[in-house]
Amino acid sequence: GADVHFHVLGVRENLAVGFSTPDTATAQRLAALLPTRRTEAFAIAHAERNDFHDRIDYWSPSTPVLWTLLALHIGIYFLMWLVRRNVPGGAMGSMLGWGWNSNYDAVLRSIQLVDWGSNVGRLTLNGQWWRLVTSLFLHGSILHLAFNMIALWQVGQLVERLFGSLRFTALYMIAGVCGSVASVMWNAHVNSVGASGAIFGIVGGLFAFMRRENSGVPPTVVQDLRGSLLPFLVFNLAAGFLYPHTDNAAHIGGLVGGWLAGHLLARSLHVPPERRTA
Repeated sequence: GADVHFHVLGVRENLAVGFSTPDTATAQRLAALLPTRRTEAFAIAHAERNDFHDRIDYWSPSTPVLWTLLALHIGIYFLMWLVRRNVPGGAMGSMLGWGWNSNYDAVLRSIQLVDWGSNVGRLTLNGQWWRLVTSLFLHGSILHLAFNMIALWQVGQLVERLFGSLRFTALYMIAGVCGSVASVMWNAHVNSVGASGAIFGIVGGLFAFMRRENSGVPPTVVQDLRGSLLPFLVFNLAAGFLYPHTDNAAHIGGLVGGWLAGHLLARSLHVPPERRTA
C-alpha cells in the first residue's frame, strides 16, 4: 500500500524504519530507490572506520594527559582569580575577565599575568626564557579559557590516542614553545598568554601523522579528518587577522612547530599479528 518499511543493518545498530506516503505509486517509487544491500564503497569505508577505532582502542584506550591539561589550565585560572579577590578593589566580576570595575580589573589582571609568567617580550628576551612555557598555562579571561579548553578537548581526545600519552605531551609542549617563540619574535613588545599555540600545534601534528606512510590511519578516516580540520584552521586563522588582540603569530608558530614535531613523534597504529590474535 502507501506504507514503506525497510531495515538498516550493521551500521551502528540494526534499525527498522517505516513511514507513510500519500499513495501507493509514491511508495513504490521510493522503495525502488532504496538499495537492497550496502554499496561496495560504503562497505570499505565502514570497515576502515571500524579498523581505525579498534587500533586506537588497542594502543591508547584513555587520555590521561588531556584531562590533566584541562584540570591544570582551569585550576590555574581560578587560582589567579582567588588571588585577585584578595587585592584591595578586586571585584567578584573579575573572575570573568571583565567586571564592575573593568578598567581597574584590566590593569590588575595584566600585572598579575606578568607576575605569573606571561610571555612579555622585554622580559623573555632578556633572560626569562621560562616564560615561553609558563605563558601556555595562563588565560586573560574566562571566555579565552573556555574557547581554548573546548578546542583542546575536541582535538586532544583523538591526538593523544594517536600519538600515545608521552608523545602527545612532547608534541603539546614543543608546539606551545614554538608558538611562544614565534609570538615574541614577531612582536618584541608582546604580552601574550594562552594555550592556543599548542592547540594549533596538535592539529599540525595530526596532519603530519596522517601524511606518514604506513601510519595505520585508513584513507576514509584521513578524508573525514581533513574535512573537519581544514575549516577549523581556515576560520581561526582568518579570525586571528580580523581581531587585533589575537596572537596569530603564536597560532602559526604552533601549527608549524606541531607539524614538524608530529613527523618525528608519529608512530604506527598497526597492531602486530601476534597481539591481534591474542
